Amino acid sequence: MPAHRTAIRSASLLLVTAIASVSLVTGTAHADSVQSGWQQVTSTGTLGKGAAPGGPVTRQQAVDRAHDWAVNKVPYSRNGLNSPYSWYSDSATGGRYRQDCSGLISMAWQLPESRNTWSLRDISTVISRSELKPGDALNNTDTHVILFAGWKDQSAGTFYFYSESGRSVPTQRYVGNFNDRQLSGHPTNGYKAYRYNKIVDGSVTPGTGGNQPSSTPAVASVTGPAGSAIVTGEIALTASVAETVGTPTGAEFFIDGESVGAVDSAATGYSVPVDTTQLSDGPHTITVQAKNGAGQAGPVSAARGFYVANKAVPATTTGDFNADGKDDIAVLYNNGQNAAGKNITALWTFTSTGNGFNAPVKAWHNDDASTGSWNADRSKLTVGDFNGDGRTDVGVLYNNGENTAGKNITALWTFTSTGSGFNAPVKVWHNDDATTGSWNWERSKPVAGDFNGDGKADIGVLYNNGQNASDKNITALWTFTSTGSGFSAPVKVWHNDDATTGSWNWERSKPVAGDFNGDGKADVGVLYNEGQDAELMNHTAFHLFYAFDGGIHGPKRAWDNNDTTTGSWSWERSKPVAGDFNGDGKTDLGVFYDEGQDAGGMNHSAFHIGYGRADGIAAPKRAWDNNDTTTGSWNADRSKLVAGDFNGDGKDDLGVFYNNGEDETGKNNASLFTFKGRNDGANGIYGPVKAWDNSASGSWNWYRSDLG
Repeated sequence: MPAHRTAIRSASLLLVTAIASVSLVTGTAHADSVQSGWQQVTSTGTLGKGAAPGGPVTRQQAVDRAHDWAVNKVPYSRNGLNSPYSWYSDSATGGRYRQDCSGLISMAWQLPESRNTWSLRDISTVISRSELKPGDALNNTDTHVILFAGWKDQSAGTFYFYSESGRSVPTQRYVGNFNDRQLSGHPTNGYKAYRYNKIVDGSVTPGTGGNQPSSTPAVASVTGPAGSAIVTGEIALTASVAETVGTPTGAEFFIDGESVGAVDSAATGYSVPVDTTQLSDGPHTITVQAKNGAGQAGPVSAARGFYVANKAVPATTTGDFNADGKDDIAVLYNNGQNAAGKNITALWTFTSTGNGFNAPVKAWHNDDASTGSWNADRSKLTVGDFNGDGRTDVGVLYNNGENTAGKNITALWTFTSTGSGFNAPVKVWHNDDATTGSWNWERSKPVAGDFNGDGKADIGVLYNNGQNASDKNITALWTFTSTGSGFSAPVKVWHNDDATTGSWNWERSKPVAGDFNGDGKADVGVLYNEGQDAELMNHTAFHLFYAFDGGIHGPKRAWDNNDTTTGSWSWERSKPVAGDFNGDGKTDLGVFYDEGQDAGGMNHSAFHIGYGRADGIAAPKRAWDNNDTTTGSWNADRSKLVAGDFNGDGKDDLGVFYNNGEDETGKNNASLFTFKGRNDGANGIYGPVKAWDNSASGSWNWYRSDLG
């Protein structure tokens, strides 16, 4: 081994970041620019940063000073291995700069405490262009050094420097004469190259060790949820984060440009939870931005789209708004904000004709100067004949947010039917007083039914009390009893905060209401997610809270799929609805089920009915699916359910409000389908018939529509 190689071999590295583009003319070098991280900085030829020898020096200061040495002070020689490789000291930075013995210029910043030297000669030429990225270094060492280097193309007489933007190498400003395995102009072979991830960034204290990040900020991309996913409830936002050198230190997530959470280290897997009930139904975008150890923020990632459809999860029965013996459908529609920032909401009704529906009519809106703001995203809709006059009314549980003391404020409003429309909403209850206590709208799932059998619909709310000190999930059922002119204050009729009931997870509960045993009083049913067993089989159960004269009994398990015949049943793919589909006087459980896509990309859905009986429900029976040659694809995620006797024949029908998406002009399209109930020996329901669509009218956004 040549003596000069032995002398400088103790440690070596190559950092290809912050690079100069240099031309060599008759042994004199001049500079065009310096590229550091993501910014290209024009060199001034001087340090100009006031750094003292041995003191903290930033990477950019070293770049600027090394560039100045390369341009003005280090001589160039064409003598190859015989060229001098003396070190030149720089008192301004405490660094030393040298010409490599290969005839290539090396610019190294070496802290006074370090006793190592570096040379390009000690780095293997067996390295491909794709293996190098800005900020990479070669050779494994803990010394605090930044080295800047370039390659000399002897034949062309031009000095090229490695530069890269993202993942693609520009056609100009790249490492000179890269071929498959060698860097041309480099005289040595046979030395192994190691990727080095301890790079100085920001201020440096001489003598300190550890994992030093790159000056190139980390780059992040969104990994979840899947692009164009339809999500409900709480979800996880996930990202991948990469840094060419060093370890990223965090990532911040944004929905529609607003921060929704940050993660400080990779230990959490770059994931943050988000409660989508706080977002409006409809399309949203996720972006992510990473940070490195120097606190530098990387570029904002490309946006990933997803859709929130929380209003598609709670399903409800509807009612007869005009008392003609046929049930109608109401839609609370979110019109967003007007130019003054006021939230605009409208109540529309689809009146049944017996064999279809009339075009929707706007029965109420707050787009006037007197009504005030009404935010549909803060509204949970339920319907029932609250005053017992034979006409169905609309109730809205409304989120008033927190007061100045941090107390959650919720109100109950009713739109009373007039037969030809609705009166303006009236606030019939709220907890904004000194006695009631906090009531969190986000933890409330409302249903409506006549729980005491007095001919007036009441409202039940399944409420999430979170976890107790033992991490047991606590849930309660409250009822608001109708007085005819309003509602009594809510009463807690059941909870599982005792020593016998066990945990009950509100987030795994989808409530419905109806008279399942036919005794004249409405009951509350809950479709419950029991998770997966060891064989990854999905388990779901249906529990009934039976009403009685004095209140509501605790839950009874009426059905589950924990048997040898039913097979797996995914709660997450299930949308429950309650209705008397066979007209026997007892409410049945209907479940619209997402069966996914086949190999050809066709969406499959099915509707199952568990018929009500005196002691519970029968096991669900497949009443319809689109596995035929006529229906075509049917996407359960694009379906919002409602049940009612739309044709007045004594049997409830299934209504599905379907999202047809946008057309080529950007117009939102929706359709209303009805599935007629039947009791002709076959039971079940008939296939879908389109009762309405907005093809002949303006845009209709399915995501902004809350059915009742």
